Amino acid sequence: MKTAEDIFKSKSLKLKTGEEKEVNSLKSNPEHYAGVYGELAEILSDAQVVKIWKKFSGVNVTFPQRLYSKEFTYDFIEENWNSMTAAEIAKEIGLSERRVRQIHKEVKENK
Repeated sequence: MKTAEDIFKSKSLKLKTGEEKEVNSLKSNPEHYAGVYGELAEILSDAQVVKIWKKFSGVNVTFPQRLYSKEFTYDFIEENWNSMTAAEIAKEIGLSERRVRQIHKEVKENK
């Protein structure tokens, strides 16, 4: 699975704003950006913020509560059931311990 770091690890970026110029690993300054781009600049580099802007500008984006797919979640629980506690699994994937136990039981019953 690709991480955010893998996706955004490019050191430079071509930016088209009338003329093409290269943005190289700039120091991030949230005050330079409008709205949500300032918030992104607090946690990402300027080059990464520009990549997001190029890809998603003008688009409303909603971030779901669930980070991982259902398939990954089920596989992760099953692969780690014997090496981690339910509480550790829950913390790792952002679910409640109760939900982790429910999923494990569902998977066992479906085998």
